[in-house]
Amino acid sequence: MNIEIRDLLLGPYDKPIMNNTHRAHFVECLIALALGDQWQLTWQQGWDWAAWDLESKAGVRLEVKQAAARQSWDPPETPQRIPRFDIAPRDGYWTGEGSQWKQLRGRHADIYVFAWHGEPKAELCDQRNAEQWVFYVVPEKHLPEEQKSIGLTALETLLTPCRISELKRAVIAACPLPKERKAFLDT
Repeated sequence: MNIEIRDLLLGPYDKPIMNNTHRAHFVECLIALALGDQWQLTWQQGWDWAAWDLESKAGVRLEVKQAAARQSWDPPETPQRIPRFDIAPRDGYWTGEGSQWKQLRGRHADIYVFAWHGEPKAELCDQRNAEQWVFYVVPEKHLPEEQKSIGLTALETLLTPCRISELKRAVIAACPLPKERKAFLDT
């Protein structure tokens, strides 16, 4: 590949403060790396509009939500943001082939991982640094029913955040039993 094109493609991910779209992809990849080869990003399978972001070989579905205190468009002095994450139930989802709509009201992931980058100071902020992120791993069944969003304060009442080094253990602990998994229940 032409080095110039490669640099153009990788450039948005090699900035300490990324825009929302690139940061979302970056965090999904970061989580996939932390979880290991038993997990795969759904878009790696050609499923661009999946209702969840990662899936384990055992059929556990994981949705990633991320937010950051510092945005790429922020002026130097930015007030502290209070993040909210979308957890709204959906009316259904497109299947992996993209050709069939599965009408099914609810949340379609088994586990939600809420990733928060809380460093507001531009000179200290580096969203590429996995150690600057905290993660809240919540089994879907513990999220408030029919609630459309959840804030950081509410997440902190549910559980203690973990760091990237503890993420895999937290996800394994949050995995439902096989007969409780959404993939089993959707059939």
